[in-house]
Amino acid sequence: MRRIEGAVQNYAWGSHEALAKLQGRPTPTEQPEAELWFGAHPGAPGVLLDLITADPEGQLGQGRKALPFLLKLLAAERALSIQVHPTKAQAEAGFAADEAAGIARDAFERNYKDDNHKPELLVALGEFEAMAGFRPVARTAELLDRLALPELDFLRGDLRGAVECALHMPPGDLPEIIDALTRRCRELVANADDWVGEVADLVLRLEQQYPNDRGVLFALLLNRVVLQEGEALYLDAGQLHAYVRGTGVEIMANSDNVLRCGLTPKHIDVEELLSVVRWEALADPRLQADADGVYHTPAEEFSLRRVDGDAEVAGPAIVLAVGGATECGELHLDSGSAAWVPAGEEVRVSGKAFIARPGA
Repeated sequence: MRRIEGAVQNYAWGSHEALAKLQGRPTPTEQPEAELWFGAHPGAPGVLLDLITADPEGQLGQGRKALPFLLKLLAAERALSIQVHPTKAQAEAGFAADEAAGIARDAFERNYKDDNHKPELLVALGEFEAMAGFRPVARTAELLDRLALPELDFLRGDLRGAVECALHMPPGDLPEIIDALTRRCRELVANADDWVGEVADLVLRLEQQYPNDRGVLFALLLNRVVLQEGEALYLDAGQLHAYVRGTGVEIMANSDNVLRCGLTPKHIDVEELLSVVRWEALADPRLQADADGVYHTPAEEFSLRRVDGDAEVAGPAIVLAVGGATECGELHLDSGSAAWVPAGEEVRVSGKAFIARPGA
């Protein structure tokens, strides 16, 4: 067992306060801090990658050659891009096509950076807001009725048709439509105290962060989800989503495959995105842990458990402390720090932590 350091990712949507406060560092930080990575990802090399590369079976157990997941602390001060991840088969086909086309892996227009899928689970460390999956069509129709803007009638009807219209809309038409939408949303925020008013408030915040971005329109189609501490959001392949604000623990399969459609200056491939999205409503994307603190998902790459007290932990596992002092065997972990427990070892964890292990 040994201590491992998190690798800071300074993305523009990150926070100058949240991760530093969690770790007890001075605030505000000079740069926005969006994520702290714990794992063996080539994009953030460190001691764990070196250990696993030198002795994969000794660290991970028989038959394993690489850590199949990446664990993160995530802090969003601004909304992330509206995005979707491919299935394993789609990723393999897309990666092969990009390779055959000779597109450099770091090129702006590259869609697939690798051949893997990217199921992901986020557990809130406090109030956390996101857009996740399509809202049931009847609820979206109710929202559009309340907005009462003929300019938005293209969002009625089937989901694919609505998204295609939003993504193919000429850029010159967007300012007028978004201006009408934001004016109406200001009225609703002032007068509506139900879920429609909350969506209207979200629209206004997104438009302020990303003026005249077509991604603002997706707040009218996607579920607005607000998690409380300990609640989770599981996002499988094909589900459009965007984290909006808050701090959480995220775990995902090792992949950098992201297809975007709004709230971003990055590459957007409309047709590829349309081929990956699942065209069905997601009634309630929230997930609760079981009595043992385990968040059950279909993902084979990872398992995540929340501990608040004492627990026995068998390796291979990453133990991430998230509140106060946590004891991990002989190691003392401050909030926001982590330890690696290799295969064949077992330790006792006391405190508030998350335990990340390879899945079944």
